Amino acid sequence: MDETTFEQFLSSGSTSLSNLVLQNYSKLGMTEKDLIIYLELSMYAQKGIQFPMASNLAEDTGMDEATIYTIIQGLIKLGIIELKTVIEHHQQRDIYELTPIFKRLQVLLKQETESNQKSKLMSDTEELFKKIEVEFGRPISPIEQDQVHQWIDDDHYSIELIELALREAILNQAYSMKYMDRILISWEKSNIKSAEQLQERRRKLGY
Repeated sequence: MDETTFEQFLSSGSTSLSNLVLQNYSKLGMTEKDLIIYLELSMYAQKGIQFPMASNLAEDTGMDEATIYTIIQGLIKLGIIELKTVIEHHQQRDIYELTPIFKRLQVLLKQETESNQKSKLMSDTEELFKKIEVEFGRPISPIEQDQVHQWIDDDHYSIELIELALREAILNQAYSMKYMDRILISWEKSNIKSAEQLQERRRKLGY
């Protein structure tokens, strides 16, 4: 690279874009062309140009202006950008607001987190069923499975606490869900909802 080109490379600056956009643009319904136009709009916005001409975008990307307009309308419909009219110095002008994409990302990431948590809970619950069946020496019935789901969904007992109740039941040779339920109710009356709280209570009581 010759010195002139290198200086031009340095002076042209760079465009900052969150990696969250790059990692999730497809999940937001964006195509590669949508991403290119969003990058273009970001580049111009960071230069202080919030409403670049379609002709400039077309020259930069090699797309025709009709395609540019179609992509921009698509980005607006997706909630990725917003076309706003602002008043400056008593004059109206249009701008492309680029921040709506982050609201979309927030919703997407929240949904993914909730989905992952739900999947993990389902997996942990299946493992709990297996542990109960091993300790009881028999398959547990659908009614007993419903009881476990009730402990988790309605009573909000943690998987870990239920496993501790299972251990208590086995130590007392009581292979019964009803016995486990009495243990959990007893702990709840003592305001114990987690394994940590149970351990703390036992520490205070000296056992």
